[in-house]
Amino acid sequence: MNSTTTILNLVLKFLWKNILLIIFFLAGLFFVVVLRKTTILQPEIIFLDVGQGDAILIQQDNFQIVIDGGGDTSVLYGLAKHMPWYDKTIERLILTHPHQDHLEGLLLILKKYKVEEVWYFPVEYEYSGYEYLLKEYETLLREVKAGDYIRYGDLYGIVLFPFEGDPQRVRNVNNASVVMFFEIDEYKILLMGDAEMEVEEKLLDYEFLHGIDILKVGHHCSNTSTSEELLSFTQPSIAICSCGILNKFGHPHYETLEKFKNTNVQYLITYEEGDMKFVF
Repeated sequence: MNSTTTILNLVLKFLWKNILLIIFFLAGLFFVVVLRKTTILQPEIIFLDVGQGDAILIQQDNFQIVIDGGGDTSVLYGLAKHMPWYDKTIERLILTHPHQDHLEGLLLILKKYKVEEVWYFPVEYEYSGYEYLLKEYETLLREVKAGDYIRYGDLYGIVLFPFEGDPQRVRNVNNASVVMFFEIDEYKILLMGDAEMEVEEKLLDYEFLHGIDILKVGHHCSNTSTSEELLSFTQPSIAICSCGILNKFGHPHYETLEKFKNTNVQYLITYEEGDMKFVF
């Protein structure tokens, strides 16, 4: 009896001395288990604020598609913020084209996460980061063309461009961008990469692009993209401009923003809005 009482007293004394530590531990456990995301039940798309660059996360359940990675480490903070805390796998990583402001963060993702496949179009381009990707991650790479698609739950995505047989050597790498269309729970989303007006003309035969809900505008809303013909054809409800504040390129260009105003398209800019999440 005395032994039991002594043990009980010791336990109570330990608990009393360490009560704050125990409270913090229980609060941390509650945050991780209850408050942090454990699964993404509804499909969502998040346009990540990665400065002067592009990065997009699309996910449902524990299935993730990441399109581009921006030009620095910002994408890693964005993914950690929006993905379930325990999920370290990205099922599809898509590189629209190998410019630094799309590729640099993608290489960091490959080091940080387990990636099942990397989709890309094998355009010829001299850049050390691109050469590193082709050499070090050859087994993960999958060359894509118009017609290749992803389907998972309420997510359906299909490559619209480049077309089969398009040349790998182009003068303007922007116009080798992988352009994708997503339908998420009947909402239509067009992701233009950095494709410019030359590519936009080639998309006007896709009749299902009428009445787009979200347009991720090509080339960071520069004046080389987003023709009046494309806007008239797709009639987007929302246009997303992904660019960094006070960037040296002058993105978003005032001519492009005027087109949105003239066609009553609501436009949102990442450096003003931060990460933009749409849940369906």
